[in-house]
Amino acid sequence: MNIKIIGVGKLKEKYLKQGIAEYAKRLGTFCKFQIVEVPDEKAPEKLS
Repeated sequence: MNIKIIGVGKLKEKYLKQGIAEYAKRLGTFCKFQIVEVPDEKAPEKLS
């Protein structure tokens, strides 16, 4: 089984990064686990 989590933006909080690392370690024995972070894009000033 493959699990892919796609998140927008970067995590800044250390406790969240540690929690995700622990979660990935535990899931890694049962499945292929991947986290993808995509960059956050700024919205244009004038939205139509």
